[in-house]
Amino acid sequence: MLHKRFVLLLVFVLLTSQSIYANDNVEKTYVAHLGELPGLINLDKTGAFVEFIRYLDAQDPATEIEIEVYPIHRAINGVVQGEADFGLPAVRPPGEVAGLPFSFSEVSFGHVTHILYTNKAFPLSVETLLSNPSLYRVEAVPYYMPFKVLRSHSIKQSLQRLASGRIDAFIWATRRSDMTLKALGLNGIERAHFADLPDVFFIPKGKAGEEIDTYLTQLITRLRESGDLAREYRKVHRPYVDWQP
Repeated sequence: MLHKRFVLLLVFVLLTSQSIYANDNVEKTYVAHLGELPGLINLDKTGAFVEFIRYLDAQDPATEIEIEVYPIHRAINGVVQGEADFGLPAVRPPGEVAGLPFSFSEVSFGHVTHILYTNKAFPLSVETLLSNPSLYRVEAVPYYMPFKVLRSHSIKQSLQRLASGRIDAFIWATRRSDMTLKALGLNGIERAHFADLPDVFFIPKGKAGEEIDTYLTQLITRLRESGDLAREYRKVHRPYVDWQP
């Protein structure tokens, strides 16, 4: 009996000492606010994008990334208010955007395919849209687009508005919008490849943003050079697949 107690005590001491040693190795803790993106970023901290951040965290024993998931506007506000060091999802705009209270990381960890969804009853190609976008009612994320658009408040609402003819087009990242399109069963909508936009982090403005940008750049660059980054990113976003509802 005494021997058994001694063994249990020894195991406890070893586990405790390992935990303390692991914590001593952590030199810096970063807080990441992730915006809810059902299927990719879930409120219970599951999803492919959450696992991607956990993968990044595991690459550097000297740092630790604490993950919190909120609705996207709250996640962004957490970075703006200094409650978090960086966040996602975000896509780097094609040009400078004035008036945003946050910045985008210099480093990109992949490219996310964006799809142009249109109504089959009113054909509209990518080339036609880009030739004169002011003629059309397009819903998307405003600062992602190189032309003026209406803000999309939800994928579901935008697809339903498109199907009913209330807007001319909807542009969104392929994975989640395709999932919603299939779930809604809207067969009157046509898909076309719009663009592959760089996936980035949103970060604070100023010195704090510069410091986290340096850390993220070093981390992502090292993984890209090793060849591991592309493999992990494919679990989040995949190249364009040409299919129609």
